[in-house]
Amino acid sequence: MSAQPRYDIEQQETLMFEEDEIPLTSEEWQRLAEILAESEYDHIIGGDANESHSVWVSRYFNDIDMPQALNVLSGDIEAIVMSPKMLSFYRQFTGTEKLCLRRCQANRLETGDFIGNHKDQDSSPDYFATVVFHFSENYGGGYFQTSSPGFQPQRYKPRAHMALVNNCSIEHQVTAVDDGVRLTLACFLSTSFAANQNTPAAFKLNKAVS
Repeated sequence: MSAQPRYDIEQQETLMFEEDEIPLTSEEWQRLAEILAESEYDHIIGGDANESHSVWVSRYFNDIDMPQALNVLSGDIEAIVMSPKMLSFYRQFTGTEKLCLRRCQANRLETGDFIGNHKDQDSSPDYFATVVFHFSENYGGGYFQTSSPGFQPQRYKPRAHMALVNNCSIEHQVTAVDDGVRLTLACFLSTSFAANQNTPAAFKLNKAVS
């Protein structure tokens, strides 16, 4: 189903949705939190577009070649974030419910961790919108910050059980966490189900802790 989207993320590049605007039940939020808690994480210090990071990552879907599930938890994640009611929610800013979950990962930032400046489309030009579900709020720093040519940088700090949606063509970063833990689930949505047009670089792991 296609329709005129309620939000134009070409013009309004970053959106924030409150918990009561997101059609997830408290049980679904809890199940996602449980999955993130029981997942194994790698400490990533370099992204697949050669940007610098210090972030703990657990991946459920990736599209180095074709979009694919990566582990036994992937199906549980997909059942929640790609359910019919969530596809209807995404239609507000994508204009369609025919969406592919090309990539999905949990990002955990502890004191001193950060996500370097990058564009999601540097990893795959087919990425359209990234939906970031937030699971914590008691942390210092850790701002989501965009930087568009000709515009002042914008900073966002969603609370737990909010979602931030970003246009995948926009440069952004997450500033260093000063204290506490910032935990999110990032879902990269696309209207393309085809192979990745790029050949992403390999992620760089911190071998000392992997």
